[in-house]
Amino acid sequence: MTVRLLTIVLFISIAVFGLTACNNSDPQENRVIVVSMDGLNEVILRNTLPEDRAPAFYEVFDQGMCAEYAQPAFPSLTAASHASIWMGAFGNVTGITANGQHRLPRSENNVLDFLSGFSYEGLMAEPFWVTAANQGFTAVGHQVTQAPFAGGFPAEDDAMSDRRSEQQEILSRDHVPVFNGYNRQVMGDGVVTSADVIWTDAADWSGAESLEGMMDPRAFTLETPAGNLYGLFTGDGAYDRIFVNTSASLDGAVEARLHEPETESPRNRELARWFSEPLELVMDEEDELERGWLRFRLFEASSEGSDFMLYHPAMHVSESNSSEAQRAYHDAVQGWFGNSSMRMWSNGGFGPTFEEGGDGTAELRFLETAELLTKVFNRGSEWLWRNYDPALMADYFPLPDTIDHNVLGFLSTDYPGYDEEIAAKAADLRTAGWELADIRLQLLMDLADEAGAAIFVTGDHGMRSSWMQFHPNVALREAGLLTVDDDGNIDLSRTQAVSPNGYWITINTTDWQDGIVAPEDREAVMDAVEEALLAARGVNGEQVINRVYRADEHADDLGLSGPAGGDIYWNITEGYRTSRSHRNRNAVNETRLWTTHGYDSTDPDMYTAFCGYGGGFSAGRFGGVRTIDIAPTAGAYVGFGSPADATGRNVLDEMR
Repeated sequence: MTVRLLTIVLFISIAVFGLTACNNSDPQENRVIVVSMDGLNEVILRNTLPEDRAPAFYEVFDQGMCAEYAQPAFPSLTAASHASIWMGAFGNVTGITANGQHRLPRSENNVLDFLSGFSYEGLMAEPFWVTAANQGFTAVGHQVTQAPFAGGFPAEDDAMSDRRSEQQEILSRDHVPVFNGYNRQVMGDGVVTSADVIWTDAADWSGAESLEGMMDPRAFTLETPAGNLYGLFTGDGAYDRIFVNTSASLDGAVEARLHEPETESPRNRELARWFSEPLELVMDEEDELERGWLRFRLFEASSEGSDFMLYHPAMHVSESNSSEAQRAYHDAVQGWFGNSSMRMWSNGGFGPTFEEGGDGTAELRFLETAELLTKVFNRGSEWLWRNYDPALMADYFPLPDTIDHNVLGFLSTDYPGYDEEIAAKAADLRTAGWELADIRLQLLMDLADEAGAAIFVTGDHGMRSSWMQFHPNVALREAGLLTVDDDGNIDLSRTQAVSPNGYWITINTTDWQDGIVAPEDREAVMDAVEEALLAARGVNGEQVINRVYRADEHADDLGLSGPAGGDIYWNITEGYRTSRSHRNRNAVNETRLWTTHGYDSTDPDMYTAFCGYGGGFSAGRFGGVRTIDIAPTAGAYVGFGSPADATGRNVLDEMR
């Protein structure tokens, strides 16, 4: 072959390869599910959960290609860390800095004006599902943060407005359905008893005559934010079932039957099997998207019909950027909801908890709500994956975080109130909750395996227990840097620095509305804030703050600073957590046991995981990563590249 002919062949080959790699209508074959298990920390999991109760997690950790750790956003909070996963950058770039953060622009807002970090309103970057869709790949997001609509890009220049419009256009395309039900909760979960209803005449019920031979039906009305519900309490030989409908009619009613709390293992059986079928509630007859579903569980019923305990989960509307996809998702899932009913359990709504000397009934009831949570999340994931065949699916699950907040602390032997018997009961509940998370993970692994796809398993942060509280605003008040008015409210006209959310301190500079600190005085105020923090002492004289971080010195390594972030951050002593309260008498006090996050992201307790499983990945380990590396790596694996604003690195070669 002549040199000229070889050159032509090579040129044609390169051109064809380039067209194949970049052709938006014919994307590459690699597919990936990126799932965040909220609160996942590998070391904590291995130290607290037996392998036979979490086999899917152990399989990923032992048979997948895993980083030694994944460092989350700083502070290690859910909204900010998830933004870092989806967008490949920390809050100084994405604009998402905490669960509750500064509202922008600064010139129009003061340092206490706040915005939810979970909202797309504060977003200033490109999620990887937008990147993928813009390259012609089908991408879906399932219950993901800062979604389902285009970011707000809250700045005062035209470039941000242009970016918002560009993102809106991409999200209007058919091959990028994104869902988020956390933005809209129509009604909370509830345990309904006879004291909560209005008893009515059963004769008003249509179809009640078909219940001949059963207990005399007792009718009631329940007022809810989604409209009135109508119930009919009856049974066969004893009052043991309640029919519920949106009208006083048996036609279309769902039936909740009394059953003992579930004790059988959730594996290899239907989850939440003693719940009723879903009841559809239409909130706007003219808007078919304004609807939701409720399922009911009858936990107690007096045999003579005088009282009952009827549970229903919270009702959410899963919003989507596509009305067609939203309609289909509603039909497929019928009643997605957010975070189980752990708060109801902890408040005694299911009966006395193990800490209060309960017999375990309350825990079993809670676990049934967690089963329902798992069931509807799995329905949504399976429907999206099978219906759209996406190259990228971003997914989420909240249960590990929910249960560890409330239960993990009881296992801490460092806790001064540690009780071995209570710890054992807490461990049983926690293991059962994590087993449901394992079932959730297994479903996603199976979906990926069927398609020859990979699954990237990660999380947003780890967890740490605390029983002491530090109030940085009180420390600032004592140092004369924060002033309150006669009503006890923060007086910004006399306040130089404030901790608006308990996770950082912001200097009240003049670029903020109502700010008073001139640019030339900023450094002096920073010095005074640092001195006040490092001077804080605990009840035993221990130093509370171990290290202070100045944001503008840690923009590159920790992602601090940025318009929606603070000026000073810190590392706090173990056993402590922070509060934004400014009303306490002392800067430090004892408080209830709680397990949480939001700490220094370089602390191993706050690390999460990052593993590639299936899809060509073999078992192995590679070095530590940051959560901002996940989106560029997923983009490299599928072939759509890094998100436009990503500052993380692609670690695919290390994983190979």
